Amino acid sequence: MSYIPEPQPQHSDIEISAFYYPGTEQMAEWDQVEQTLPGIKPLLGWYDESNPEVIDWQIKWAVEHGISSFCLDWYWNKGDQRLDHWIKSFYKARFRKYLKWYMMWANHNEIGAHSAEDQINVTRFWIDNYFRTPEYYTIDGRPVVVVWDFKNLDRDFRLEAKANGEELAEGEGVKRALELSNLEMRKAGLPDIYFISMCLAGNYEPERIKAARKAGFEEFMVYNYVSHGFRMAPEAAKPEDTQLHFNFDCIVAGTPKWWENTSAKGMENPLIPILPTGWNSQPRSFENALVIYDRTPEKYRKLCQSCREFCEKNDRKRILIAPLNEWQEGSYIEPNEEFGFEMYNAVRDAFCTEPEGGFPPDLLPKDVGLGPYDFPPMERPAKTSWEFSKDVQGWYRQPFGTAYLRIIDGALHFFRSGGDHAALRTRLEPFPAKNFSKFRVMMKVTPPPGDGTVTGKEVVRLYFGTTERPLFSKEMCICREGAVSVPAVMDSEWHEYTLDVASNPLWNGMINELWFDPPQVHSTYVDIRWMKLEQ
Repeated sequence: MSYIPEPQPQHSDIEISAFYYPGTEQMAEWDQVEQTLPGIKPLLGWYDESNPEVIDWQIKWAVEHGISSFCLDWYWNKGDQRLDHWIKSFYKARFRKYLKWYMMWANHNEIGAHSAEDQINVTRFWIDNYFRTPEYYTIDGRPVVVVWDFKNLDRDFRLEAKANGEELAEGEGVKRALELSNLEMRKAGLPDIYFISMCLAGNYEPERIKAARKAGFEEFMVYNYVSHGFRMAPEAAKPEDTQLHFNFDCIVAGTPKWWENTSAKGMENPLIPILPTGWNSQPRSFENALVIYDRTPEKYRKLCQSCREFCEKNDRKRILIAPLNEWQEGSYIEPNEEFGFEMYNAVRDAFCTEPEGGFPPDLLPKDVGLGPYDFPPMERPAKTSWEFSKDVQGWYRQPFGTAYLRIIDGALHFFRSGGDHAALRTRLEPFPAKNFSKFRVMMKVTPPPGDGTVTGKEVVRLYFGTTERPLFSKEMCICREGAVSVPAVMDSEWHEYTLDVASNPLWNGMINELWFDPPQVHSTYVDIRWMKLEQ
């Protein structure tokens, strides 16, 4: 076989879209999943999302199971893009004509990131790169854009207006932003954008939705349904279950109740029904994870059938799988070693009409002599000092702790996206701890503008693991005792920090991994000129 067999799309009377998180642009992201939940490995391997052949498999498998479009997490912060590798490669894929895509603008940026100028720029980018392509998803001929948090737009446009001597009422800022976008669309001879507002995961806030509708949003959705399952279906919980650790029966029992409360026919502002895929965020949050356990194909099949029945009863024509492949958060149904194609087949069997000749077979790359598509394993450089004049020197961003890594003006530059997660990590050729007593770093920390999140108690922290004591335990905990810290200075100036690693009694044996953690303040910019271990 010279290439992947042509996709055979399956028909569903209910349009099925799926959230797609393009979060694995390098092995470093997969590595953390492999270290924590190795049994969920995708059937495509620890795959390279920048490979168009990988994307052709994703397209084939999606459309052959009734999924007709992907809603991609999409990042833009004052023109700085990240995690756009999948979209770029999608436009090189042979089978792209079979699948539509649209963006969920994940605009959880720092205060002041949005402005009139930026809104015009981002809209022109959409027009020039996406909206005129036949693969971009539309509703009633209008290109669809989902906005993660319309209040961030509203806040920044109101601040900009105030700086210019104009007072805007709450909601008027985001309304102005959407109007600016649609003005650019009309200048380009295109229809207005079909804006959809995203609510927080699992929440239904009528007042927030009314405000979004007034500002110009057409519809409303959420990204997932997680902890609400435990609260809405306590009868399905086991005695030992808690809100942070409960069984998937709560999702199966609670989600139909939630659909009725948020998406039923006749509601003034219903949400688009979502079909949740569970949650287990141990690869990113370790012992602080929210875990929904005992998810099985049989239970997911029951949930899919319940969704089909709800849609038919309430005349709902579109649903969202939420999400398809959040591997780091344990929210996925993409074919994998744990369940094979069973989750995909549950969707297909519930929503698609089986053709006379039967559904197409679930082919694997090896069935046609293709693949594997795994990234090479992470390198373990023999390094104990790092200067960032040209590249990242073997350091990787920690998912959900760091938005991106750049080399700017001879320094490692990144945006701190917050949370209880270290920002950077590196895996090393093991070296004796006794050879070093200090870890030094030259760093500049620029806090977010005046939002009151800086307390003065922030610290710089270094975690370490050894061949004898891994950074992760079998119980999925990160060894926080294996750390040293010093107070941080957040004044946008360069400072040298010295961390006394030898003062920690666990600093012994052979060191094989370091995690570096600047202040855990959301929307902070960090620049690092160099790091080094010294005696």
